[in-house]
Amino acid sequence: MSERSWTIGKLAKRTGLTVRALHHYDRIGLLSPSQYTEGGHRLYSVDDLVKLQQIVSLKQLGFRLKEIKAILHDPGFDPAELLRLQLSRLDGQIRTMLELRDRLRGLYDHFRGGKAADGEQFLTVMRMMNLARSPHFTAGQIRELRERYIAAGHDGERQAGIRRMLDGFRSLLEAGKAPDDPDVQALARRWKQEMEELALADPGLVRSAERHYRENPDDGLVFGVDKDLYLFMKKALSRFVTMSPSHLS
Repeated sequence: MSERSWTIGKLAKRTGLTVRALHHYDRIGLLSPSQYTEGGHRLYSVDDLVKLQQIVSLKQLGFRLKEIKAILHDPGFDPAELLRLQLSRLDGQIRTMLELRDRLRGLYDHFRGGKAADGEQFLTVMRMMNLARSPHFTAGQIRELRERYIAAGHDGERQAGIRRMLDGFRSLLEAGKAPDDPDVQALARRWKQEMEELALADPGLVRSAERHYRENPDDGLVFGVDKDLYLFMKKALSRFVTMSPSHLS
């Protein structure tokens, strides 16, 4: 092994990825080593490292492995464009974090002034912090969700209605109702209408949220939705294609 090649173990340590992930990339034809030792062990070259960096970057931008494979096999793929997308996303994340800082500063000033902060303000900040750290949401989607959360938080009647619907879904789940039960479907139809009125049924937003919560299932708890309830609601809403914990205000 030369100084310009790495075993799978050393590559995993160098990149912070797992050996299992690298094996999977090889198995699906996403990243295969350029060389092998006489004993048949994988050896990764500098070019392999460059490709791996592109894979990681595309994952951070929210692409699935199947999509990444298609991109990297495209003869017209431009690494410079990938770097531009990364920089654009980082700029968006910086703007989002600055907005979060201002919101946290507002809460801090409330307490320093001896005032009580609205509980919904805390929930909004928690939601935004969860989404801002996710690679699956664009800066524009995060800003849109922030505006929607704030608007919903100021609408007490709507806020209460959404929570009542969530309680209704949980009651139906605990009662053993199936997702296609007429009572469940009636509630699902009401939920769909509410999400559309809040402009949270955009297909791109739904896809981003689905990716985020597949990797971070516990994040739904901030909305009062555990995994079992989420899956129940998702099945009930499957015919409407408008479900994700990002819709829960």
